[in-house]
Amino acid sequence: MKRDAIFYSSIIMAFCAGFVDTSTFTVADGLFSAHITGNLVVFAYKLSNHAQITDFINLLSFPVFIAAVMLTGKISTKFNDQKKITGSIGILLIISGMLAFFLKEYNISSGFLYHGMLMMIVFAMGIHNSVNRLYSGSVFGPTTVMTGNITKAVIDFFLYHSTQHTSQKLLEIKQSLVLLSGFLGGCISGALISHRCGLVSMLIPGILLATYNWVAIKKNAVLNLS
Repeated sequence: MKRDAIFYSSIIMAFCAGFVDTSTFTVADGLFSAHITGNLVVFAYKLSNHAQITDFINLLSFPVFIAAVMLTGKISTKFNDQKKITGSIGILLIISGMLAFFLKEYNISSGFLYHGMLMMIVFAMGIHNSVNRLYSGSVFGPTTVMTGNITKAVIDFFLYHSTQHTSQKLLEIKQSLVLLSGFLGGCISGALISHRCGLVSMLIPGILLATYNWVAIKKNAVLNLS
């Protein structure tokens, strides 16, 4: 994969992960959809502060996330089509955004449809996390959880300025910054937009991912014909 394609994939995937995760956390009562282990922390906090039955619903995110990872792995083994698998994340987010619009119109903020919509977003982020693992060469690094990227960036920065004054080490620092800036931009955008529009905001990362991968598929098809 060409370096410019990896750059665009990295920043778009990181932006969308930050956008979606922050949006659900902001709007959906502290639900982490991409950083799924964060739900354990939130649940433990609520459990210590007189948890209600609705607080247990977010635990459904774990089996849903696991199911998404298992299904993605199986599909990848059978078809090995990264762009279509990644594009499916966008499609699921678009459907979620449309459902959110419907629910908002009828002032529905609980019940089967509402939580089903949330779990669809979690499922999409399960695919997102799986793509990072299965096709690690398509991005600069993990695009959903930034702790590892921050650690790597700091260590690389220290090594570059102390012992390893190499162009490769400088490149690795820049790659980490691409991921971090994309994720941060997604977090800020997701918080501001979802606070105003609710989870209808899922249309933004959904359309972005679906369009980007559709263009990539068409471009590859043209190159294969030529």
